[in-house]
Amino acid sequence: MESGEDAEIFLGIPFAAPPIGDLRFEKPQEVSKWNETLKAKEFPPACATHDIFMGHGETEDCLYLNIFKPKASIKEGYPVMFFVYGGGFLIGDTKTYGYKNISDNLVSKGIIVVTIQHRLGPFGFFTTGDSRIPGNYGLWDQLEALKFVNKIIDKFNGDKSRITIAGVSAGAGKALKFVNKIIDKFNGDKNRITIAGVSAGAGSVSLLGLSEEAYDLFSQILPMSGSAFSQWATKSEVAEISNDLADAIGCDKNSTTIKECLKAKNVSEFQKILKPKIENYVRDDINLLQIAPRMDGDFIKSNCLKKATKNAPKKPTFIGVCSQEATIYAMANPFFRSPNKYFNLPIEKAKNYSKTDLEDFVRGILGKEKYFGNKSEEFVKEVSEFYANQKSENHNSSYNFFFEQYVTIMSDLNFNIPALREAVLKAKNDNPTYFYVYDYNIDITDMGPKLVKGAAHGSAVVNLFGGLYKPIQIDESGKKVQKSFVDLIANFIKNGTPSTDSITVPSITPESFQYIDVGVETAVKKDLWKDRLDFWNRIGPKYGYDLASAFYY
Repeated sequence: MESGEDAEIFLGIPFAAPPIGDLRFEKPQEVSKWNETLKAKEFPPACATHDIFMGHGETEDCLYLNIFKPKASIKEGYPVMFFVYGGGFLIGDTKTYGYKNISDNLVSKGIIVVTIQHRLGPFGFFTTGDSRIPGNYGLWDQLEALKFVNKIIDKFNGDKSRITIAGVSAGAGKALKFVNKIIDKFNGDKNRITIAGVSAGAGSVSLLGLSEEAYDLFSQILPMSGSAFSQWATKSEVAEISNDLADAIGCDKNSTTIKECLKAKNVSEFQKILKPKIENYVRDDINLLQIAPRMDGDFIKSNCLKKATKNAPKKPTFIGVCSQEATIYAMANPFFRSPNKYFNLPIEKAKNYSKTDLEDFVRGILGKEKYFGNKSEEFVKEVSEFYANQKSENHNSSYNFFFEQYVTIMSDLNFNIPALREAVLKAKNDNPTYFYVYDYNIDITDMGPKLVKGAAHGSAVVNLFGGLYKPIQIDESGKKVQKSFVDLIANFIKNGTPSTDSITVPSITPESFQYIDVGVETAVKKDLWKDRLDFWNRIGPKYGYDLASAFYY
């Protein structure tokens, strides 16, 4: 345990048995009790596949969580933020998020923060598409941890009736069981657990909120820059991708003994096969991710997200996106390795991006015959013209308009439209639902000059956790924005309603989509991107396929 002036920190607490040997490609098993004192002083190593991109230690024995709590105890217990990292289901670890900013920004406000790890890549999501290897092990890990925390959090002065699940981008599931077991041991209130995630973590917590096994384990949901309704959050072709991996590693995909064969392989054999297949992190496709969960009829009983949302208990939900999410995939970015024709574009290409380039992108990535058949070219023309003719009164002439529209299309299809749809659907089904747009430009990577006005994917989370992969300098204007954003998140976790010192965010209703725009002048606004949402809601049925959520009509 490390104790600061205001926080106590417990690192590397196991919440499930190590998923190694016979437990590889199995749902997580309950962790065995230990009799000796656990020295909770070090962050756990990352889960396997993280090392392919990040170049530091990893292991299959990675199912651990960390607890950050206020030093003082209170009778009623503290609300809990249960956080799942992002990383496209391929990378992510808790050490990256550290402890200083968590303590300064959240624990100092009377919140217990739990950060958890789950299996990644094929170890978390390999599937044969049937009962042999059903998959979704990374989701089941999250659920196990949440159950565990519900059991123990009161011992940490936590209130398990106020648990908020939070995720960024693609991240929550079996970890939830563990959280519910333990959170009261930390003076936490297990009736106030908020599940939160960023990026892939947001997709995960959005899915977790629809799992019947999690219904009673949390009180609120906080998906940041990701949604279960995104086409990348669940992936029907993950079985095909898994079969290709099985063939490459020397296991017969058609065999009844494929699981035994894969269990016999060591991690280095998987890494050797995986590295050339996934080294670029994103694919040349609208569905950028290499691997993801799938709808299996088990983790979520319904195979229809809309139906699952209607059936789920009504929980306060605070959904948000950054204003130009896809900038991080569009511009030259060393994290995503080499440029290709459509993504990770060199700076000069981005500066000189033309209307022809925009149409070429729509044709090459969006308007594929496998989606639209003989209507493909008609679809390409309609989408290209819609974005090329977007109102540009907010366009700054120092930016390339067509490159901005390219980024906007990618942001819409991967983040904005799915998040808006989820928010509208939840509001219609009587969930208290709130929405934010984060619109302050922070340099979170080494991408070079800013070519798009707006905040890239990952910008908002910097305000909570600091720079994840490099130090971030926030100027005076940025500090003002940071305070507003942290207050919104903290007050939602504590009270169920996002607010700042001067603004209480109104909930969405079927008649009115009000949201908070977080920027230099943070303010409540309405009708967010209505023309673009209406466009994609109309064009899907017209052409028979919905690109944003990946389903056929």
